[in-house]
Amino acid sequence: MINFCGKIAAAAIAMSIFFNGIAFAQEVPLDAAVKVGKLPNGFTYYIRKNTAPENRAVLYLVNKVGSILETDTQQGLAHFLEHMAFNGTTHFPKNELVNYLQKAGVRFGADLNASTSFDETIYQLPVSTEDKTLFRNALQILRDWAQGITLEGAEIDKERGVILEEKRQRLGSSQRIQDKVFPVLTNNSRYAYRMPIGTEEVLKNFKHEEIRKFYEDWYRPDLQALIVVGDINVAATEKMVISLFSNLKQPARPKEREEYKIPLSGKNQFLLVTDPEVSAARMEITIKHPAMEMKTVADFREATKRVLFGMMIANRFSEIAQQSEAPFLSASCSIGQSLANLDAFSGRVILKPGLAEKGIKAYWTELERLKQHGFTASELKRAGINFMSSMERTYKEREKVPSENYVREYTQHFLHQVGAPGIVYEYELYKKLIAELGTDEMNQLAGKYITDTNRDIVIIGDEKQSLPAEAAVMQWLQPVGPVTAYEDKKSTRTSLLDQAVLPGSITNENVRKELGLTELVLSNGVKVILKPTEFKKDEIVFNAFSPGGLSLVSDADFYSARMATSLIAASGVSDMTLQELRNLLTGKSISVSPYIDENTEGISGAASREDLETALQLVYLYFTKPRKDPVAFDNLVEQVRVSYSNTDQSPGTAFRDTLSAVMGDYHFRKMKMPPEKLDALDADKAMQIYKERFADASDFTFTFVGSFDVAAIKPLLEKYLGALPATHRQEKVKDLHLNYPQGRITRKVIKGKEPQSVVMLAFGGAFEYNKATTDQMKALASVLTIRLIERLREQEGGVYNARASVNIRKVPTGEYTFLINFICDPRNVEPLILSVNSEIMKLKMEGAAEEDITKYKAGEKSGLDRVLKENAFWLSYLSSKSMNGEEPEVPEIKNRMKLITPESLQQTAVKFFNNANYIRVVLVPETK
Repeated sequence: MINFCGKIAAAAIAMSIFFNGIAFAQEVPLDAAVKVGKLPNGFTYYIRKNTAPENRAVLYLVNKVGSILETDTQQGLAHFLEHMAFNGTTHFPKNELVNYLQKAGVRFGADLNASTSFDETIYQLPVSTEDKTLFRNALQILRDWAQGITLEGAEIDKERGVILEEKRQRLGSSQRIQDKVFPVLTNNSRYAYRMPIGTEEVLKNFKHEEIRKFYEDWYRPDLQALIVVGDINVAATEKMVISLFSNLKQPARPKEREEYKIPLSGKNQFLLVTDPEVSAARMEITIKHPAMEMKTVADFREATKRVLFGMMIANRFSEIAQQSEAPFLSASCSIGQSLANLDAFSGRVILKPGLAEKGIKAYWTELERLKQHGFTASELKRAGINFMSSMERTYKEREKVPSENYVREYTQHFLHQVGAPGIVYEYELYKKLIAELGTDEMNQLAGKYITDTNRDIVIIGDEKQSLPAEAAVMQWLQPVGPVTAYEDKKSTRTSLLDQAVLPGSITNENVRKELGLTELVLSNGVKVILKPTEFKKDEIVFNAFSPGGLSLVSDADFYSARMATSLIAASGVSDMTLQELRNLLTGKSISVSPYIDENTEGISGAASREDLETALQLVYLYFTKPRKDPVAFDNLVEQVRVSYSNTDQSPGTAFRDTLSAVMGDYHFRKMKMPPEKLDALDADKAMQIYKERFADASDFTFTFVGSFDVAAIKPLLEKYLGALPATHRQEKVKDLHLNYPQGRITRKVIKGKEPQSVVMLAFGGAFEYNKATTDQMKALASVLTIRLIERLREQEGGVYNARASVNIRKVPTGEYTFLINFICDPRNVEPLILSVNSEIMKLKMEGAAEEDITKYKAGEKSGLDRVLKENAFWLSYLSSKSMNGEEPEVPEIKNRMKLITPESLQQTAVKFFNNANYIRVVLVPETK
């Protein structure tokens, strides 16, 4: 594990000691910027000031308590208890806690949340620190969770249905496979029989005293820690923590908190698992080892070697998968933390149909090649450069580290004593480690971790796929004898461009001070929007689009066109293969991806300041010298073909395909490509269409947001974007009339054996697009979500989650779609749909409750306050405004929110929840 956090002052003294020659056994110091304390009752706290973001703090209550501590009659109650923390505490009875926080702008689920695993339960609460009362109450809430959950009998019984519905959501192929595999991976230890979700029998029937006993036994101060990171006064916060948490009590006779382990038997295990929904057969290998700690310099060194190992072997497997007639679809492996007291070498190979032997042998041969010959010096050098490039980016952003990152780090320090020395210490440490590591040391890893004991091999597939038995697999994994060493192909290319470009010039410039924007027009017609920010020290994100996209592609060429950008992305660029391109970009912080969607084509990307020019060169090449690799295209088609296997057996796939067909009015462009069309896909046609879409840059608009200087970026834009081809053709999105279907449509999808139904309800149609109406629609969807969670989950216990959302389109014509979805017991489909319709009718008859509007407005304000300081938000906002032909403005919420009233939402509900255009698609199992 690599921890990314810290400040210069955090470990300066410890660093100087270490780099003067302290041995690898030296423990790394804890970052001095965090205040750590322990109260007399054993309660631990971590407090740190951090202003990213400003005026906010993140609070965690961490408990060394999980499902592993449950008795047979308590299975599932650690997780059940986590739910009950939101259903009544000493200072916030029943649902008052959630109501209070929602009115303060804390979103339930997105912000306010909790999780339970085998060994820990963690509660998270992010809040504003501008409101001192809210911050004080947030600490009180965590104190209540520590030892003030009321656990009223009626509330316990109400929550049973919610937990059972959460368990229901997990049903399906993945869960069935896990149920068979997990006992093997955990050597049939206690972990195999303490899944956090619990058993249905216990969840339905446990006595109230069981959960109260679990709470009393295990929620105690010596097993708990409070973590507070944010824009706070550390000394004042510490005083509040001491005042609130010092009276936590230890049980009179505390139980021993046993550290359960997964025993290593020294034996190997084999398991063959079949499931009718598996599309591609695979082999998974797990080789277990005792877990490594992360306390000392030596531990950090070992962890670094593991990361480099994963980077290099991933590159080799990627090369093989890109070959003509590759032996497998994909392969991977890593060395890292597993579960409990174990680390593991974990590997996976996705097999081609009918080629299990070829794929497994090829995978094993590659691992054997690694054991016999190791990595090359050039591979290690590239991996080291990429590793340190990532570390350097983190180091540069050390003053902008989000509070959540620190909180997660201190969580691991409390739970597992993972070293947390801070980014300054780590950056210097990793520079030294990377410089010292040689191939001899790295090449010992394969022999150390790829062993022939404590090895589990699992073959997963459909029984129709002729899966190999244990004897055959063991034969394929026999030593293959001497294998040739890996040859790291070297390229003579040292730069992306092999010839100079003919730059353009800026012909027009407009500065919009109120938004901090500079708008440019280049000599070839390219438009550029620039918004420099200081949100990050070294991040530039960008997007480009022009109108047209797939709407301008003929029906006959549509499927090949849809593969066009996948082909280009997999082929490399200019005369470089994808692998050559990756090698050339070693150490660069660059992401550039072309796309063609329904109505536009364009390029999205990101880069550091130092690498922006290289990113622009890549943009230039994607316009002027895209590359077509026939082998890459064949591999893409093969992957699609394999993904179609057994889709007729998958309830989820059948539901999604039916939903897409119905919502798209059965137009082929809105539906999944029929399998018989695969053979007609044409790489030449895909390349031709790509070139057509990117032949004229004159109608492209580029948006750049981030840490750049406008004067400094202009010459780069003139040089590379100004050099893009321009024919000045006039294009716009073609209206293909792919509209929401008219009328009332009901579809029942009968598929699967699990007692699980999926429900999607939709209201939609054409409307005259305007910002005021879209604001009302978004508010209506959010308020309806609040009502549905209250009704379907809290009152009726019929769902784990329910959500209403709205999709709004302006181009080519205005259209809206309200979507309502949930998963439930098949027996409850009709009653729950009636409840949904009842809540919609209330909105149409009475409007929204003031309380729900208050929650929505508070959440919107809190969310906007945060995203306004994110580059990604501004890129999306400015790009979408350009696409819709709208003028950007300063995003504000106060005046807009004044227009959201019970009456306005009532009018919106009446107008847009139109029963004349209503779609209902329901998945039900084949059995009653």
